[in-house]
Amino acid sequence: MKEAEVRKFHRHFGYIVVWFMAAQAFTGLVLTLGGMSAGGAPTWLYNIFSTLHFGLNPLGGIYRILLVLATLAQGISGIMIFRLIRARTPKAQ
Repeated sequence: MKEAEVRKFHRHFGYIVVWFMAAQAFTGLVLTLGGMSAGGAPTWLYNIFSTLHFGLNPLGGIYRILLVLATLAQGISGIMIFRLIRARTPKAQ
């Protein structure tokens, strides 16, 4: 693939993936902070975020697998962009 095509894929795919990654990160943060709070049983909000973060199987499991694959695709395309930039820059002596 040409660098322009890789950049376009990386940019447009990133616009989509970032929202799902943010949702996973936010629900994980809420769960972590809820687990760190002093005592008590989980609240209704904790239960909702737990379901969103871990539950809704089997669709939730498929969603998390797709999110991992999308994150991997973003990482690989980012590495490709980096290598394509390095390939066209002159070597320092």
